[in-house]
Amino acid sequence: MSWRLLEGPNLDIYQSLAIEEALARVSSHSSEMTNTVRIWKADRAVVVGRFQCIHKEVNIHYCQSNDISIARRFTGGGTVYQDSGNLNFTICADQRESYVPKRLPQLYKAFVGEIAYQLQKIGIPARFDPQRACLRIQDKKITGTAGWIKQGVSFIHGTLLVNADLSVLNRCFEIPVDQPEYLRNGKKVRCLESKRDTVTNIIEEVPEAPSEEDIAAAIIRSVQEVSGTSIIKEALTKEERDTAHSLYQCRYSLADWNLGTRVPD
Repeated sequence: MSWRLLEGPNLDIYQSLAIEEALARVSSHSSEMTNTVRIWKADRAVVVGRFQCIHKEVNIHYCQSNDISIARRFTGGGTVYQDSGNLNFTICADQRESYVPKRLPQLYKAFVGEIAYQLQKIGIPARFDPQRACLRIQDKKITGTAGWIKQGVSFIHGTLLVNADLSVLNRCFEIPVDQPEYLRNGKKVRCLESKRDTVTNIIEEVPEAPSEEDIAAAIIRSVQEVSGTSIIKEALTKEERDTAHSLYQCRYSLADWNLGTRVPD
Protein backbone atom coordinates (compact mmCIF):
# COMPACT_ATOMS: atom_id res chain seq x y z
CA MET A 1 0.00 0.00 0.00
CA SER A 2 1.36 3.44 -0.92
CA TRP A 3 1.74 6.22 1.62
CA ARG A 4 0.24 9.70 1.62
CA LEU A 5 2.34 12.80 2.29
CA LEU A 6 0.71 15.78 4.01
CA GLU A 7 2.59 19.08 3.93
CA GLY A 8 1.43 22.50 5.16
CA PRO A 9 -0.14 24.90 5.42
CA ASN A 10 1.48 25.75 8.73
CA LEU A 11 -1.31 26.37 11.22
CA ASP A 12 -1.44 27.46 14.83
CA ILE A 13 -0.54 24.73 17.28
CA TYR A 14 -4.13 24.11 18.37
CA GLN A 15 -5.33 23.44 14.83
CA SER A 16 -2.31 21.28 14.10
CA LEU A 17 -2.85 19.16 17.20
CA ALA A 18 -6.50 18.72 16.24
CA ILE A 19 -5.33 17.39 12.87
CA GLU A 20 -2.92 15.02 14.60
CA GLU A 21 -5.65 13.44 16.67
CA ALA A 22 -8.05 13.39 13.71
CA LEU A 23 -5.57 11.34 11.68
CA ALA A 24 -5.38 8.72 14.43
CA ARG A 25 -9.08 8.68 15.24
CA VAL A 26 -10.33 8.43 11.67
CA SER A 27 -7.79 5.70 10.91
CA SER A 28 -8.82 3.71 13.97
CA HIS A 29 -12.33 3.08 12.64
CA SER A 30 -11.61 2.94 8.93
CA SER A 31 -11.69 -0.37 7.08
CA GLU A 32 -9.37 1.09 4.43
CA MET A 33 -7.11 3.44 6.35
CA THR A 34 -4.48 5.55 4.61
CA ASN A 35 -0.88 5.33 5.76
CA THR A 36 0.27 8.90 6.30
CA VAL A 37 3.47 10.84 6.88
CA ARG A 38 2.94 14.49 7.76
CA ILE A 39 5.59 17.23 7.78
CA TRP A 40 4.52 20.40 9.58
CA LYS A 41 5.53 23.46 11.58
CA ALA A 42 3.88 25.69 14.17
CA ASP A 43 4.31 29.10 15.76
CA ARG A 44 5.84 29.51 19.22
CA ALA A 45 4.26 27.11 21.67
CA VAL A 46 4.90 24.77 24.55
CA VAL A 47 3.18 21.42 24.07
CA VAL A 48 2.62 19.22 27.12
CA GLY A 49 1.80 15.53 27.09
CA ARG A 50 -1.73 14.37 27.78
CA PHE A 51 -0.97 13.21 31.33
CA GLN A 52 1.06 16.22 32.47
CA CYS A 53 0.24 19.20 34.70
CA ILE A 54 1.31 22.54 33.29
CA HIS A 55 2.49 24.03 36.60
CA LYS A 56 5.15 21.30 36.81
CA GLU A 57 6.30 21.74 33.21
CA VAL A 58 5.89 25.33 32.04
CA ASN A 59 6.73 28.85 33.17
CA ILE A 60 3.13 29.93 32.77
CA HIS A 61 3.62 33.66 33.34
CA TYR A 62 6.56 33.84 30.93
CA CYS A 63 4.64 32.04 28.18
CA GLN A 64 1.50 34.11 28.62
CA SER A 65 3.48 37.36 28.75
CA ASN A 66 5.37 36.54 25.56
CA ASP A 67 2.54 35.19 23.40
CA ILE A 68 3.80 31.61 23.59
CA SER A 69 0.87 29.21 23.33
CA ILE A 70 0.44 26.44 25.89
CA ALA A 71 -1.18 23.40 24.32
CA ARG A 72 -1.87 19.78 25.23
CA ARG A 73 -1.63 16.92 22.74
CA PHE A 74 -3.61 13.67 22.82
CA THR A 75 -0.50 11.49 23.20
CA GLY A 76 1.54 10.98 26.36
CA GLY A 77 5.21 11.74 26.89
CA GLY A 78 6.99 14.91 27.97
CA THR A 79 6.82 18.60 27.20
CA VAL A 80 8.38 20.07 24.05
CA TYR A 81 8.94 23.57 22.69
CA GLN A 82 7.85 24.68 19.21
CA ASP A 83 8.81 27.60 17.00
CA SER A 84 9.64 28.23 13.34
CA GLY A 85 13.02 26.53 13.87
CA ASN A 86 11.35 23.18 14.53
CA LEU A 87 10.41 20.64 11.88
CA ASN A 88 7.70 18.23 12.99
CA PHE A 89 6.93 14.79 11.61
CA THR A 90 3.96 12.48 12.05
CA ILE A 91 3.62 8.83 11.06
CA CYS A 92 0.21 7.14 11.12
CA ALA A 93 0.32 3.52 9.95
CA ASP A 94 -1.95 0.52 9.51
CA GLN A 95 -0.90 -2.38 11.75
CA ARG A 96 -2.08 -4.81 9.08
CA GLU A 97 1.08 -3.89 7.18
CA SER A 98 3.76 -6.49 8.00
CA TYR A 99 6.44 -3.85 8.63
CA VAL A 100 4.36 -1.82 11.12
CA PRO A 101 5.13 -2.74 14.77
CA LYS A 102 2.27 -2.96 17.25
CA ARG A 103 4.29 -1.84 20.26
CA LEU A 104 5.81 1.60 20.82
CA PRO A 105 9.46 0.63 21.46
CA GLN A 106 9.61 -1.33 18.22
CA LEU A 107 7.69 1.40 16.37
CA TYR A 108 10.17 4.06 17.46
CA LYS A 109 13.11 1.85 16.56
CA ALA A 110 11.76 1.10 13.09
CA PHE A 111 10.75 4.61 12.03
CA VAL A 112 12.75 7.04 14.19
CA GLY A 113 15.78 4.78 13.91
CA GLU A 114 15.53 4.97 10.11
CA ILE A 115 15.21 8.77 10.30
CA ALA A 116 18.57 8.79 12.12
CA TYR A 117 20.14 6.76 9.32
CA GLN A 118 18.75 9.02 6.59
CA LEU A 119 19.96 12.13 8.45
CA GLN A 120 23.42 10.59 8.65
CA LYS A 121 23.39 10.18 4.87
CA ILE A 122 22.98 13.96 4.44
CA GLY A 123 25.73 14.84 6.91
CA ILE A 124 23.88 15.06 10.23
CA PRO A 125 25.49 12.69 12.79
CA ALA A 126 22.22 11.74 14.47
CA ARG A 127 21.83 8.52 16.43
CA PHE A 128 18.73 6.80 17.77
CA ASP A 129 18.51 6.53 21.56
CA PRO A 130 16.15 3.61 22.35
CA GLN A 131 16.00 4.47 26.06
CA ARG A 132 14.42 7.88 25.41
CA ALA A 133 12.98 7.06 21.95
CA CYS A 134 14.71 10.13 20.55
CA LEU A 135 17.48 11.31 18.27
CA ARG A 136 20.74 12.69 19.59
CA ILE A 137 23.86 14.34 18.25
CA GLN A 138 26.56 13.06 20.59
CA ASP A 139 24.81 13.24 23.98
CA LYS A 140 22.45 16.11 23.19
CA LYS A 141 18.83 15.56 22.28
CA ILE A 142 17.42 16.94 19.00
CA THR A 143 13.95 15.35 19.07
CA GLY A 144 11.00 14.78 21.33
CA THR A 145 8.60 11.97 20.39
CA ALA A 146 5.28 10.55 21.56
CA GLY A 147 3.01 7.78 20.35
CA TRP A 148 -0.44 6.19 20.37
CA ILE A 149 -1.25 2.57 19.58
CA LYS A 150 -4.91 1.57 19.50
CA GLN A 151 -7.49 -0.18 17.33
CA GLY A 152 -5.08 -1.27 14.63
CA VAL A 153 -3.26 2.06 14.34
CA SER A 154 0.41 2.74 15.12
CA PHE A 155 0.93 6.48 15.48
CA ILE A 156 4.01 8.50 16.43
CA HIS A 157 4.89 12.15 16.11
CA GLY A 158 8.01 14.10 16.90
CA THR A 159 9.66 17.48 16.71
CA LEU A 160 13.13 18.02 15.30
CA LEU A 161 15.21 20.96 16.56
CA VAL A 162 16.78 22.48 13.46
CA ASN A 163 17.27 26.14 14.39
CA ALA A 164 14.95 26.80 17.34
CA ASP A 165 15.46 29.64 19.83
CA LEU A 166 16.97 27.66 22.69
CA SER A 167 17.14 30.69 24.99
CA VAL A 168 13.35 30.99 24.81
CA LEU A 169 13.01 27.22 25.16
CA ASN A 170 15.00 27.30 28.39
CA ARG A 171 12.98 30.22 29.79
CA CYS A 172 9.74 28.35 29.08
CA PHE A 173 10.96 25.48 31.22
CA GLU A 174 12.24 27.51 34.20
CA ILE A 175 9.50 26.68 36.69
CA PRO A 176 8.77 29.36 39.34
CA VAL A 177 8.23 27.95 42.82
CA ASP A 178 5.14 30.06 43.45
CA GLN A 179 3.12 29.62 40.26
CA PRO A 180 -0.52 28.46 40.51
CA GLU A 181 -1.35 24.76 40.33
CA TYR A 182 -3.64 23.16 37.78
CA LEU A 183 -5.48 19.85 37.77
CA ARG A 184 -5.35 18.09 34.42
CA ASN A 185 -9.09 17.80 33.91
CA GLY A 186 -10.66 19.18 37.04
CA LYS A 187 -10.14 16.10 39.17
CA LYS A 188 -6.94 14.25 38.26
CA VAL A 189 -3.96 15.29 40.34
CA ARG A 190 -1.36 12.76 39.17
CA CYS A 191 1.15 14.47 36.92
CA LEU A 192 3.54 12.62 34.65
CA GLU A 193 6.69 14.74 34.79
CA SER A 194 9.11 15.24 31.91
CA LYS A 195 12.57 13.70 32.03
CA ARG A 196 14.89 16.67 31.75
CA ASP A 197 17.61 16.49 29.12
CA THR A 198 20.19 18.61 27.35
CA VAL A 199 19.00 19.71 23.92
CA THR A 200 20.65 21.26 20.91
CA ASN A 201 19.92 22.43 17.37
CA ILE A 202 21.17 20.65 14.28
CA ILE A 203 22.51 23.96 12.99
CA GLU A 204 24.68 24.35 16.11
CA GLU A 205 26.22 20.90 15.80
CA VAL A 206 26.74 20.68 12.02
CA PRO A 207 28.95 23.45 10.55
CA GLU A 208 27.31 23.29 7.14
CA ALA A 209 23.89 21.96 8.00
CA PRO A 210 21.60 20.74 5.20
CA SER A 211 18.60 22.87 4.35
CA GLU A 212 15.25 22.32 6.01
CA GLU A 213 13.95 21.03 2.69
CA ASP A 214 16.73 18.42 2.57
CA ILE A 215 15.97 17.37 6.15
CA ALA A 216 12.27 16.99 5.33
CA ALA A 217 13.19 14.94 2.27
CA ALA A 218 15.34 12.68 4.46
CA ILE A 219 12.39 12.05 6.79
CA ILE A 220 10.19 11.16 3.82
CA ARG A 221 12.87 8.81 2.46
CA SER A 222 13.04 7.09 5.83
CA VAL A 223 9.37 6.13 5.55
CA GLN A 224 9.92 4.92 2.00
CA GLU A 225 12.77 2.71 3.19
CA VAL A 226 10.79 1.21 6.07
CA SER A 227 7.66 0.62 3.99
CA GLY A 228 9.27 -0.23 0.67
CA THR A 229 6.54 1.76 -1.06
CA SER A 230 6.04 5.08 -2.80
CA ILE A 231 4.77 8.25 -1.13
CA ILE A 232 2.27 10.50 -2.89
CA LYS A 233 1.48 14.06 -1.84
CA GLU A 234 -2.23 14.35 -1.05
CA ALA A 235 -4.61 16.24 1.24
CA LEU A 236 -6.80 15.53 4.24
CA THR A 237 -10.07 13.77 3.50
CA LYS A 238 -13.38 15.44 4.25
CA GLU A 239 -13.87 13.13 7.24
CA GLU A 240 -10.46 14.07 8.61
CA ARG A 241 -11.13 17.79 8.11
CA ASP A 242 -14.52 17.52 9.79
CA THR A 243 -13.08 15.48 12.68
CA ALA A 244 -10.23 17.96 13.15
CA HIS A 245 -12.69 20.86 13.18
CA SER A 246 -14.85 19.11 15.76
CA LEU A 247 -11.83 18.29 17.93
CA TYR A 248 -10.64 21.89 17.68
CA GLN A 249 -14.03 23.22 18.76
CA CYS A 250 -14.61 20.83 21.66
CA ARG A 251 -11.05 20.30 22.86
CA TYR A 252 -8.03 22.11 21.45
CA SER A 253 -9.47 25.63 21.49
CA LEU A 254 -10.45 25.29 25.17
CA ALA A 255 -8.40 26.29 28.19
CA ASP A 256 -9.94 23.42 30.17
CA TRP A 257 -8.19 20.96 27.86
CA ASN A 258 -4.91 22.79 27.33
CA LEU A 259 -4.32 24.17 30.81
CA GLY A 260 -6.60 22.15 33.05
CA THR A 261 -8.46 23.58 36.03
CA ARG A 262 -6.71 26.04 38.29
CA VAL A 263 -6.56 25.07 41.95
CA PRO A 264 -7.91 27.91 44.14
CA ASP A 265 -5.22 29.76 46.12
